[in-house]
Amino acid sequence: MQMNRIICILLLAVVCAPALRAQSSDSADGATVKDGKLYSMQGDRLEVLTDNLKFPLYIEVLTNGNFKVADGKERKLLEGQVIRRDGWLLNPDGSVEPVFDHVAMNAGKVILVRDGQSEVLTQPMTFPNKLSINPDGSCVYPDGSRARLMDGQLFHLDGTPILSKDAITMKNSRVVVQKEGTLIPLLPIQIMGMNDGTCVRGDGYIQKHDGTTIQLQEGQTILLDGALVKR
Repeated sequence: MQMNRIICILLLAVVCAPALRAQSSDSADGATVKDGKLYSMQGDRLEVLTDNLKFPLYIEVLTNGNFKVADGKERKLLEGQVIRRDGWLLNPDGSVEPVFDHVAMNAGKVILVRDGQSEVLTQPMTFPNKLSINPDGSCVYPDGSRARLMDGQLFHLDGTPILSKDAITMKNSRVVVQKEGTLIPLLPIQIMGMNDGTCVRGDGYIQKHDGTTIQLQEGQTILLDGALVKR
């Protein structure tokens, strides 16, 4: 009887092991490198990564400290970086960017990003959905309307828009805001309105558009929806 019980427990462990690994990926909010070690993140809790994490958008974080998107090249997750399960990479300086391939308008230049490598667009680019973007930032949307891209606008390589992210970070007791792709350090007495209606003060006090308030803590980053773009 005792032997049968032991066998049953062992069988359950074997059967459940894959499910437990999958649950780890499902429950993790992201991954980060701290003091040279790779951790999975769930809220404020860090746990040394012992199995690869698979996130949506074909993102995989590997135990060797690299990550990749679909069949793309492996990229090193650097000290202090955070890769979120929604595909956004938070950098220690407070900047945020998608890890998946995209086109961005940044500081008046159109940037093409593949596997994390950026290059300035030098010739017109037409996307599968008939969106056309010129190097000067002028574009023709699939419906034929014309416009000039704003800093911070993002597109997938199929031409569909990406809802950009603004960020608010407290670093070394200073608030740094990323708005429309630009990093802006705030003075303690400054107040800045964000694209989603949130107001942030230079001392880290944040009032969201719904009236709720937050006091930003050292090292904390909050992401907000960026500027709305034509869809």
